[in-house]
Formats: sequence, C-alpha cells, structure tokens
Amino acid sequence: MSEPFANRELELADGRRLSVRLRDGDGEPLVMLHGLLDCAEGWDPLAVAVERPSIAFDLPGFGGSDLPLRPRISAYADDVLAGLDLLGVESWFLAGHSLGGAVATAMAERAAARTSALILVAPAGFGRIHLAEAVSVPGVRNLTQALLPFAMARSRMVGLAYTTMVTNGCAIDEGTLTRTLGRAGQATPGAREATRAVVAAGLSERAFHRRPVAYPGPVWAVWGDRDRLVPPGHADAVRRAFPHAIVERWKGVGHHPLHECPERFLAFVDRALRAPDFERPARARGIAA
Repeated sequence: MSEPFANRELELADGRRLSVRLRDGDGEPLVMLHGLLDCAEGWDPLAVAVERPSIAFDLPGFGGSDLPLRPRISAYADDVLAGLDLLGVESWFLAGHSLGGAVATAMAERAAARTSALILVAPAGFGRIHLAEAVSVPGVRNLTQALLPFAMARSRMVGLAYTTMVTNGCAIDEGTLTRTLGRAGQATPGAREATRAVVAAGLSERAFHRRPVAYPGPVWAVWGDRDRLVPPGHADAVRRAFPHAIVERWKGVGHHPLHECPERFLAFVDRALRAPDFERPARARGIAA
C-alpha cells in the first residue's frame, strides 16, 4: 500500500456495506473489533505498533458499515466472518473491545480452527449490563435516541462523558473526539441496535457467562478495576467460559486500556501474539497488578 492504511468497502451477500481498515505487515493478521460508538480508526495505535497485518472492521451500524440484520451479537459475528471471507483471509488473531469483545467471542466459537488466539478487552457478553438494560426500556430508548445526536455534537459534553464513564479521568484524545463528533447523528441507529444486542447477550439462556464457550485456543483478557461500563466482576465469567484463559485486572484503569495506558496495553497484546500455543495454561490464572 502507498499509504499506511487503506480503507475498503465490502459488499455482503445481501447488498449491505461493511467497511474495513487495512494495514500491511508480516505474518498472520490481527483482526480488531471496536466498542460502542467507536470505529475501526480507534485501533490505529495498535495497528501501527504490531508488525503483522491489521484488519480493523467498522462493526455493523458504525463508521461506514450498514446496520446488522438484527440486534444480536451473532449477527455481527456473521457479518465480520463474511467480510473476512471476502478479503480471502484464512486465519487470524482476534482482538475485541467491549461490544467488539462479545462479537470476537462469538466469532472464535464459530471459527475456532481459524482463530489463532482471542484477545478480549473489557468484553461485553459475559453478564448483564444494567446501564444498557436501563437505556433499552422502550420509553427511555426513544428519549435516548432523540438526545444522543444533540449530546454527541457538543465537544465539552462528549469529553466529560468519556473521561467520566470510559477512561477513569484520562482525557479524551483529539482523534477520538473528532471521530465521535463527526458521527453525531449517524451513530444513533447503530448505538441503538448494539445496545439491544448487548442486552440480549446478557439475558440469553445461551449467554457466554452461562456455559463453556467452544473455543479451545489461547484466550487473553484484561479489565480495568474502575470500569464503569462493563463490570470488572464479569472477568470471573470469562474464567468460567474459558478455563484456560489468562485474565488480568489492572488497578486504577477504566474501560479503555488502549487509551489510558497505551504502552502497557501494547505490551499485553504483544505477549498474547507471541506466546506459542503450548504455553497455554491448563487452568485459569488471575493476575492483578
């Protein structure tokens, strides 16, 4: 590629668009899935830092991607897997943050033989998220839908909400703020569908936290102990779903380790990418630091 990143628009079988951000490198690619109200560009610092190719998707309903067929995590996973098939990618490392963590987990279970390792960052899907349930009540949902574009169009309001709820006081960077403000109106339908999907994932009888997840490969998960969006206690459900997982809880960190402590987060991902399969522990390990 002549530029560090290349943006492509894929057409799914039903005609919907799926946007993807690509960067060259050596080896098996790292596929990255963002969280609520973010987009593929949010992974740029990680994409630049790793040596391998990177593939960051705009999840359905965000960035340049059309809405999912239905508000279920499985629908998001099916779309991204279809996108990887269109790109001709046979295997990958897989990283997901928040909403993207739930989608990544569903993908790993559907395509276990093609997933070399699963990296989860405060993933949704491993328990009920009461904030998501509260804003999904029909009357509240309608009000939230009406107010979200108004709120997101105001930089001071976005910055305050981000530092309070997401990064535990760490200031929002200019790139994230610009992307968020630029998607003020567009992101509302996607946020609505994603919130409904997260709520359904927490309540389902087949929820990840209610059963072992059928992915035997390496799993690395990290949470901040001051996460105000996805409860850090859900880390215990990750351990139950993946008894072989390496799970870390970082003191003083909120919902977005990539932005709050980028060097530490990059080192964590690097360990996950470099650890050979035979180093996978026989049972869960809990590491606090």
